[in-house]
Amino acid sequence: MLSDTVNSDPALTPKGIADWLECAQARLRHLAQTPGTSLGHLEIALIEELHHLGIPLLTQAATAQGQAAPFVCPRGHGPLQREAKGHRRNVDSVVGQLRLSRDYGWCAQCQDWFYPADARWGLQPNVPASPRLQEIAAEAVLKMPCAQAEKSLPRLGACTLSATTLHREARRQGQRALALQQADLKLTTTAAGIAQLASQSSAHSQPFVLILQLDAWNIRERNDWGHTAALRKKGKEPERWHWVYTATLFRLDQRGHTASKRPVISERGFVATRAGLEIFEHLVYAEALRRGLTRAAEVLVLADGAAWIWNLVENRFRRATQRVDLYHVKQHLWAVAGELYDQDKDEARQWLRPLFRQLEGKNDGAAGVLQTLKDLLRAREQMTPTQREKLAKEIGYFTTHAHRMDYARGKRRKEPLGSGAIESTCRQYQVRFKRAGQFWSLAGDESLLALETLHRNGRWQLLFAHAQPRVAECKQANQK
Repeated sequence: MLSDTVNSDPALTPKGIADWLECAQARLRHLAQTPGTSLGHLEIALIEELHHLGIPLLTQAATAQGQAAPFVCPRGHGPLQREAKGHRRNVDSVVGQLRLSRDYGWCAQCQDWFYPADARWGLQPNVPASPRLQEIAAEAVLKMPCAQAEKSLPRLGACTLSATTLHREARRQGQRALALQQADLKLTTTAAGIAQLASQSSAHSQPFVLILQLDAWNIRERNDWGHTAALRKKGKEPERWHWVYTATLFRLDQRGHTASKRPVISERGFVATRAGLEIFEHLVYAEALRRGLTRAAEVLVLADGAAWIWNLVENRFRRATQRVDLYHVKQHLWAVAGELYDQDKDEARQWLRPLFRQLEGKNDGAAGVLQTLKDLLRAREQMTPTQREKLAKEIGYFTTHAHRMDYARGKRRKEPLGSGAIESTCRQYQVRFKRAGQFWSLAGDESLLALETLHRNGRWQLLFAHAQPRVAECKQANQK
């Protein structure tokens, strides 16, 4: 237990609270009568006054919480030999700095020193920020750069945090998120781990289709910063842009529309990594297991024609139904039409219209379109070399992907024909990671990607245990 010192802060006595209330009321009355002030000024003043009382209140509650912690080793759970009482620790919180005291002891089994109260409070060694402050910093940096967050947080009624603190805490939480990601990777390599991931999927009473969409986007990093000229002298061009592999997963029955007919997905999973295709493949597999892969009646993969995507699908989701994004397929046909009709859009549309109808409406529509392109190549002797080259290239594209173009079946089953969900997902990630003038390091972008993905997947409470009750409360409110 902690030392027996009782928190007797004068601010929490009846007189102290009455004095605080009188001062707060006097300040608000004065501000209300000051010309040029608005309700916003009153709100800011009120928050400041609440913080004055919040420090002793939170200190008192935290002290009681620490005293309730059993004096045992938080690692091995064995008894501790008490070494000192009332050891001070300053903690930055949402209301200001707290001065807490707690006892520490020696664990003979672990051969280490421990503060049981620190574990009860959720504080890591040598970390000055409280759990809630850590969460605020992490979520703020997910939305905006540290310098901007430093200015925005106080205006939003949150606590004041320096850019240095924001950067330090967000980076630390990103490393924790990355460690959780590494744990998922390890689980995908053993049968027991795969079963553990699969057990996390929610129960389904009806057969369902699991949809997986994949794509990639570029992020800019500071590789060999300051050495560009030297590298070019050696004949090496510095690499600045790198692929971030991204996926989104959801069930077919999780697709719907808002009242205004806007498409929406009620729940889905996310994967994003800069660590390469092999890591990405394992992470996608882990998330698919969590989303019900082993219980799905069918798996549908939707993507563009990139070879790396379909190689991954063959490696990990061999039995999945494969579908090339309809929009990309139409772009390929438009490329042919543009060459054939010299960018005459009216003639191009007239030529394309029956091909589009065939592609989307007939069971073997892609085969018919492919045959049309082959016949065209044989019949058009007046084609230029460029036109014949373009046509031959697109014939190769349709030959490769024709078995992935069963759009008529997809329409009948009300399945998506396009990969809009993953296009949107990539854009949402890029809003944060591709701001003007912004560079990253591999260590920085990968940890923040892991943090952002953990947040998107609804597993925030794995980093911040205090977030779990809020989630439960929201679910309870929705049920009511």
